[in-house]
Amino acid sequence: MPKRQLMLALDVGTTKVSALVAEAKTDGELAVLGIAATPVVGMRRGLVFEVERVALAIRDAANRANSMAGTELTQAAVAINGEHLALTPGQGKIALKTGVIREEDLQHVMAKASHVSMGNDREVIRVIRRGIAVDGFRGVVDPVGMVAHTMEADVFVVSGLNTVIRNLRHVVNMAGLNVLSFVPAPEASANAVLSDDEKQVGVVHLDVGGGTTGVSVYRGGHLQYLGVVPLGGESITSDLSVGLGVVATQAERLKLEHAAVGSEREGTLEVRAVSGQAVKLIPIKELQEIVAARIDEWTDYVEKQLQKIEWTKGPAAGVVMTGGGALLKGLDSHLATRWGWPVRIGGPYGLGGLSDLSKSPGYATVVGVAKAMMRDGVAPEPETLWRRLIQFWVNLWG
Repeated sequence: MPKRQLMLALDVGTTKVSALVAEAKTDGELAVLGIAATPVVGMRRGLVFEVERVALAIRDAANRANSMAGTELTQAAVAINGEHLALTPGQGKIALKTGVIREEDLQHVMAKASHVSMGNDREVIRVIRRGIAVDGFRGVVDPVGMVAHTMEADVFVVSGLNTVIRNLRHVVNMAGLNVLSFVPAPEASANAVLSDDEKQVGVVHLDVGGGTTGVSVYRGGHLQYLGVVPLGGESITSDLSVGLGVVATQAERLKLEHAAVGSEREGTLEVRAVSGQAVKLIPIKELQEIVAARIDEWTDYVEKQLQKIEWTKGPAAGVVMTGGGALLKGLDSHLATRWGWPVRIGGPYGLGGLSDLSKSPGYATVVGVAKAMMRDGVAPEPETLWRRLIQFWVNLWG
């Protein structure tokens, strides 16, 4: 019996750690076996500030996902996020000795294209293929087996600061896990929710997390831009906490239950005062003004990122938003009105197993990390007695 292709994916965000255990099926489907999320303290905009508290959250989320799946996986791919991520274009060209393109020729030209100049304080995280040209003909999807004299590759090299990468690896190790690879969070989230057609005609993807917002643009089937905005849903919660004089948990509840971009609702809301049991009245108009000010700032940041792209008529497929921050009421319609592009909330798709649990926009990044593992291939971990017993009963009663 062939060994099962099991994988553990992690997304260490500003407000929560998500863990997902999945299996790569022979038909190309990704089956979700276990998924969990644990609140985290000690992360800020993709950076680790309190290693012990973050490590405990990682361990808890991974243990619960493993328990749900009946696995004991310790090798994980991890999403990496933050403003430190950088995208550098690279190009490479080779002459073909045999005349027929082999897999090793493709790997050779990709490696040559990925040799870009960067500072000693940076480390390559991932090389993203943008396009292949054979004898000058561009747009080749699968060049292996073609007869040609030359082959060219255009790539994007995603890099990050050594210090950030080392600290994230260290905190994952403290949780009792090993890092197989890092996956850029904006790309992972986009690959979980965008269709090939959307990437082909042009689409903007916004991953609105707690502390950051990933911005990625696809056109012609390939990634054209990737950036990170240093604002997310947590900034709104913080503003509400300070502006309304309530604790963070109350501010988060007010945001989720009552905040709405563009709303003109009047009245007041009752919350418990911080100093005791007395009731405090919060004007809804004041709440909405605080939210609107932060959304305006956030939108300005995003627009500065999008101004780096040369547009003709804008993205034909519009804007797709993911992440917990994307669920703020009225945000999608506000952006659609402001930009004149269609805007929708996207969730992971094309999943099997416990797929209903992982369809939330907040799980897009961790699902995308698992899809990256499936795409790159993952070696099965050694079978344990517990895993063999679980699979025996699954096979017996399934």
